[in-house]
Amino acid sequence: MMSEVVKPEDLFALRSLAQPVSDGQRVYYLESHLDQQQNRNQSSIFSVSLAAGDDRRRWSPEGVTVSQLTLSPDRRYLAFTGQVGDHTQLFRVDLTGGAPAQLTKGDRDIDNPVWAADGHVLYFQTVVGEPESTKFPQPHVVTRLWYQEDGVGILPQGLTYQCLRYDCETGDQSVVLEQSSDFQVMAANAQGLVYGRKRLPDDDQDFSVGVYWHSFDGNADRLLNADEAQGIFDSAVLSPDGTHVAMWGLDNHIMDVAQAHAWVVDLTTGDLTDVTAPRDVEVGDKLTNDSQYGQSGQSMAWLDPATLLTLENVAGRVSLIRQTATGERVTPLLDGNRGITDFSVVDDRTIVFTETTMTSVSRLKALDLTTMTERELVNPNAQYEATHALVTGQPFTFQTADFPVSGWYFPPVIPRAQHPAILYIHGGPEVNYGYSFYHEFQYLVGQGYGVIAIDPRGSTGYGQDFSAAVIGHYGEGDFADLMAGTDAALKLDTTIDPQQLCVTGGSYGGFMTNWIETHTTRFAAAVTQRSISDWVSFYGTSDMGYFFTKWEMALDMTDVAALWELSPLAHVKDASTPILILHGESDRHSPTTQGMAFYVGLKEAGVETQLVLFPESTHELSRSGLPNLRIERLKQLNRWFKDHLPQEEI
Repeated sequence: MMSEVVKPEDLFALRSLAQPVSDGQRVYYLESHLDQQQNRNQSSIFSVSLAAGDDRRRWSPEGVTVSQLTLSPDRRYLAFTGQVGDHTQLFRVDLTGGAPAQLTKGDRDIDNPVWAADGHVLYFQTVVGEPESTKFPQPHVVTRLWYQEDGVGILPQGLTYQCLRYDCETGDQSVVLEQSSDFQVMAANAQGLVYGRKRLPDDDQDFSVGVYWHSFDGNADRLLNADEAQGIFDSAVLSPDGTHVAMWGLDNHIMDVAQAHAWVVDLTTGDLTDVTAPRDVEVGDKLTNDSQYGQSGQSMAWLDPATLLTLENVAGRVSLIRQTATGERVTPLLDGNRGITDFSVVDDRTIVFTETTMTSVSRLKALDLTTMTERELVNPNAQYEATHALVTGQPFTFQTADFPVSGWYFPPVIPRAQHPAILYIHGGPEVNYGYSFYHEFQYLVGQGYGVIAIDPRGSTGYGQDFSAAVIGHYGEGDFADLMAGTDAALKLDTTIDPQQLCVTGGSYGGFMTNWIETHTTRFAAAVTQRSISDWVSFYGTSDMGYFFTKWEMALDMTDVAALWELSPLAHVKDASTPILILHGESDRHSPTTQGMAFYVGLKEAGVETQLVLFPESTHELSRSGLPNLRIERLKQLNRWFKDHLPQEEI
């Protein structure tokens, strides 16, 4: 039987797994899918046996969409947050028996459940002072420089952020930490809490984020990364013996592109050590994709008091690495052509993890550390993958004057003597393509296109110098990399028709699409998505404009002429390629006006163009937007390319 090609609506068929934890007998995990009837993401907790991956059971109530889950250290309880009506509530379920108990029932959202090391105390967070809804709309009074955020809107002021302690034996609740700025508790024991927050919350020009120790003995909170106070630190975990804290962090020596490393601080001496250096690698997952939901965001864990596990992002792969807490010995545990999307330590012999590959959406596995053998426990997409034509991207590398540059080429499902190809430019630019499942790419190759995916300079995963090379040089070396990568793909697949080349991309990829639109005529059609067209207006209207522009372009509003010269809108008179503009109406990263202005400029320049605006859609439309609009976006993109290719319809 012939395999089916991937369709836009297949987004509803895909299942993503995340946040695996295990009590040694069973593995508990989050399974997410897009609900077509409710037009939203639905996430539930299931478990299977650790030994065989069988005996699947559901643990979260029907109709409750779960966001976070955590297993108590004594392995008796599972705590999780889930949406009930208009608010997120806290639940606990006894794994020895019984239904989930809803621990909170108020009108405040509950977030971030964290177990204390003894297993009897659960910490969680909430916010006090949210403005009540009124019959008539009220004005927003803005006084801060950073006053808006994509997906949120105008940021509320005057809130109080709380961490509460819940005693599982008595049911007592009490506030243990309260601040006037947002913070996140990451770990706890009987002596105190580890939490993170903006180091100078009242300074909108300071972007340092610190990890703090809050002692229950009344002493002042202590900044654990004081030796690198200007850095950004997060995702802290206490060592099993409570003497050290490991954390993800970057020193900000180059704003926005300094590599993230693993750091360890001695709680007794305060000594802070970068345990990744001197290796030129990035800690954390920067692998771009469109089919993963609900990941914990964890990038490190303790295997034992002397051994650390970290996720490292290198050349399109996200691998799990074992190393000593001092950084001397480094051993890959889970590597190869895949991305490790989440993991947790079961004991000194077992790790459970989720992974993705180019042709497998999401799988749950277990690793035996004694034999180094992997066992697949759950593949919820096995039937889908067996019945659909899925293409593995062909890796290729080409040399530029400055760097070797990597890319992948996805040939069309059905070979043809001549066919079109799409140069697809990723966002960021500080992310990277690689070995993850990309539904959109699989859809496009099923429609007869080849897909060219390049990691130009500025991408992560290829060393600090490569990531930093784009700073102050947008539209220069990165443009040359993308053009050279297109040439390399044409040599790799000689059936690509150079007269049927298309280009698209979103965010930074949208900017580069606009730059290509105004600087070359080699493409037959273009689609720009959530793009930047004018750095001058972006500076004052984007939620990140006033700092992102300085970091990435190395310019500010004292040199408006230079910013304008680097804006695609300034060169719109040189555009000629038919171009479709896709933009979310609620995008505050790349404000909707960026797409609108480019549309008007193109229209006045006589370029064939259309503007498609997506309601209730933020910058995240293509990854986590409303499902019906995600599907419509794919159809619009395909329609435009089909309508503007010079050869026969594909």
